[in-house]
Amino acid sequence: MDHDSQDIHPSLERMRQHLARADDELEAAQRLLDPRSSPGTEINRAIAAARTSVDDAMETVLWRMSETDSG
Repeated sequence: MDHDSQDIHPSLERMRQHLARADDELEAAQRLLDPRSSPGTEINRAIAAARTSVDDAMETVLWRMSETDSG
């Protein structure tokens, strides 16, 4: 692992931890919603979109981490 990889890896790990917490919080928010509310309501769509964005960001961070580990 080169010097740049060593510098970026701790930042990527912190991002991964923040994204994991964000996903947990969004999942908790989904559970708090009125179970009788339609999945198509604005808040349900917003939370689902946010979770998708967090998942996409997590995949990117994990990919970058694997790149720094192997490079």
